[in-house]
Amino acid sequence: MRDIEGKIREYIKLLRMTRKPDSEEFFTTTKVALAVMAIIGFVGFVIYLLMNVLPGELK
Repeated sequence: MRDIEGKIREYIKLLRMTRKPDSEEFFTTTKVALAVMAIIGFVGFVIYLLMNVLPGELK
Protein backbone atom coordinates (compact mmCIF):
# COMPACT_ATOMS: atom_id res chain seq x y z
CA MET A 1 0.00 0.00 0.00
CA ARG A 2 2.90 2.37 0.77
CA ASP A 3 4.31 1.70 -2.67
CA ILE A 4 1.06 2.85 -4.29
CA GLU A 5 0.97 5.99 -2.11
CA GLY A 6 4.57 6.73 -3.06
CA LYS A 7 3.77 6.42 -6.76
CA ILE A 8 0.74 8.69 -6.40
CA ARG A 9 2.93 11.30 -4.64
CA GLU A 10 5.47 11.07 -7.48
CA TYR A 11 2.73 11.62 -10.07
CA ILE A 12 1.34 14.61 -8.16
CA LYS A 13 4.84 16.10 -7.88
CA LEU A 14 5.34 15.63 -11.63
CA LEU A 15 2.00 17.27 -12.44
CA ARG A 16 2.90 20.28 -10.28
CA MET A 17 6.11 20.73 -12.28
CA THR A 18 4.38 20.75 -15.67
CA ARG A 19 3.31 23.91 -17.42
CA LYS A 20 1.21 24.91 -20.38
CA PRO A 21 3.35 25.49 -23.50
CA ASP A 22 3.36 28.93 -25.05
CA SER A 23 2.02 29.33 -28.58
CA GLU A 24 5.47 29.23 -30.25
CA GLU A 25 6.42 25.98 -28.52
CA PHE A 26 3.02 24.47 -29.34
CA PHE A 27 3.24 25.34 -33.04
CA THR A 28 6.84 24.09 -33.28
CA THR A 29 5.85 20.77 -31.71
CA THR A 30 2.85 20.54 -34.04
CA LYS A 31 4.99 21.20 -37.13
CA VAL A 32 7.53 18.57 -36.11
CA ALA A 33 4.79 16.02 -35.44
CA LEU A 34 3.15 16.69 -38.81
CA ALA A 35 6.50 16.42 -40.61
CA VAL A 36 7.23 13.08 -38.96
CA MET A 37 3.75 11.78 -39.85
CA ALA A 38 4.24 12.87 -43.47
CA ILE A 39 7.64 11.16 -43.67
CA ILE A 40 6.27 7.94 -42.19
CA GLY A 41 3.30 8.06 -44.57
CA PHE A 42 5.59 8.58 -47.55
CA VAL A 43 7.81 5.67 -46.51
CA GLY A 44 4.72 3.49 -46.10
CA PHE A 45 3.48 4.50 -49.54
CA VAL A 46 6.85 3.67 -51.12
CA ILE A 47 6.81 0.27 -49.41
CA TYR A 48 3.27 -0.26 -50.71
CA LEU A 49 4.40 0.56 -54.24
CA LEU A 50 7.39 -1.76 -54.01
CA MET A 51 5.32 -4.64 -52.64
CA ASN A 52 2.13 -4.36 -54.73
CA VAL A 53 2.39 -2.22 -57.85
CA LEU A 54 5.90 -2.82 -59.16
CA PRO A 55 5.87 -6.65 -59.13
CA GLY A 56 2.79 -6.57 -61.37
CA GLU A 57 4.47 -4.14 -63.77
CA LEU A 58 7.61 -6.24 -64.07
CA LYS A 59 5.82 -9.37 -65.36
